[in-house]
Amino acid sequence: MTTNDVIDELISGVGDLPELAQQAQDWAMNNLWWVAICALVIAVAISSVQRLMSRSTLGNRTAFEVLPTNGFDPALEDVLRFAKQIAQAQRSTSRWALPARGTAMRVRLMSVGGPLTLRVEGPARATTVLRHQGYAQCELRAVTGQESKPERPKIQLGVHNDSTGASTAAA
Repeated sequence: MTTNDVIDELISGVGDLPELAQQAQDWAMNNLWWVAICALVIAVAISSVQRLMSRSTLGNRTAFEVLPTNGFDPALEDVLRFAKQIAQAQRSTSRWALPARGTAMRVRLMSVGGPLTLRVEGPARATTVLRHQGYAQCELRAVTGQESKPERPKIQLGVHNDSTGASTAAA
């Protein structure tokens, strides 16, 4: 079989394409409910797989606090270097096409009973990249489970307890 024979067969096959397309369209219209069910099953399966993949990475995260000193005044280059470091950490964890929800890096400014701190949180696979300190005048401290959940204040409006233990509404 020569190249010319292959090309001739392809050209003759192209002439049959409109007829094949019409047959495929007729089949899809006659079996539309099957097509819809298959599309729904595929969408649910993909969503479930993504949720399962992100659940394992969301459950295994590490966090570091960057505590600034009194004379902390970063230059623009330092801020850009730190941002690049965070971007590299996310890239290093998403090699296996994990969902973005599971590999997301979080940067939070927090103040829980003390000075303002910067908390960087990410997947445990990015610990080595997160551990590198981005700023020269800052201390890097690993966050434990107790420190990461500050106590939420309880606010009750118009209710106070008297000595008998009964609640009364303030007028």
